[in-house]
Amino acid sequence: MPMQAKMLYMRKTPGESAAILYLLTAGFVLFPTQWMGELFTKNHMLSQMLGLGLVRILFAAVMIVLALEMGIRHVFFVQKGEWKALLFAIPALVVAVNNLPIIALANGSAFLTGNGLSFFAFAIECIGVGLFEETAFRGVIFPFVLGKTGTGKKGRFIAVIVSNAMFGCLHLVNLLGGFSGGVFLQVGYSFLIGSMLAICMFRGAGVLTCAFIHATFNFCGNIISNVRGLGFGAFSDVWCWQEILLTAVVGVAAIVYFVWLLYTSKPDVAEKFAVYPPKKEKPENFGTLTDTVPDHNADTSAENVCKTSDGQSDGSKIESNIERADDGQQNQIK
Repeated sequence: MPMQAKMLYMRKTPGESAAILYLLTAGFVLFPTQWMGELFTKNHMLSQMLGLGLVRILFAAVMIVLALEMGIRHVFFVQKGEWKALLFAIPALVVAVNNLPIIALANGSAFLTGNGLSFFAFAIECIGVGLFEETAFRGVIFPFVLGKTGTGKKGRFIAVIVSNAMFGCLHLVNLLGGFSGGVFLQVGYSFLIGSMLAICMFRGAGVLTCAFIHATFNFCGNIISNVRGLGFGAFSDVWCWQEILLTAVVGVAAIVYFVWLLYTSKPDVAEKFAVYPPKKEKPENFGTLTDTVPDHNADTSAENVCKTSDGQSDGSKIESNIERADDGQQNQIK
């Protein structure tokens, strides 16, 4: 037996519900994570990566349950008959892979130093973060924002911008670990990457596809990390002029492509998962749109309107009063 959604009331006000879900997501992000990793290893760095990944996977499961309870469907997998959406998402995967410092690794100015266990723990971290953030933002918040803005050409652009401005600003919580200009850079590219994945989602790629691309982006971009002990490379070596040029070309091409894709895509797929307020029905006895009410309430209301306490209709009573008034006037004239 399919599960019955129990939180459909969240659909009545998509904008407000998106804000509530955003705050819930922020709370999940601030939740401590390293304790989970310490259940498996006492190594500080390994426990940090494992804990972050595993806790994020658990919270992704919570968001999936919430999505189902709120009646959100057709978001997690590629929809039937929409396999072309995977082809349209390939440029997003190219952007993710380009986050790897290819040139620095190729010329030897950057190199890997981690062992298999550290790379495994880092992969778990990337998978967990990608799955949670895509489930929360592309799978839950984005459909609610679409329900507020609509899937028309103007509405879809607003939905992408608003939901990913929220996504980018969420990364400001990293300032709690100390002020760093890199945090604001992270906010900027999170907005861009999130927008790219939201467009893939609009086209029908599904949350799991977006999560895979997100995890790939994080893995490739942080694999040369002195902090995690995975690799080594000076900033000037990693971001040499060739790498900057390559990233700029790929970035500009991606922006043009995804703006075109969002503008030209039909809204059919997005209409299946956009969270609109419940439709209102038109009762037979009234001429205005109202929420559906039980039949006995409608009948009672109609009876109260049409009948007086002595069983006469209002119209008949008024008519008899007029006749009596006319008789009185005639008697006075006589």
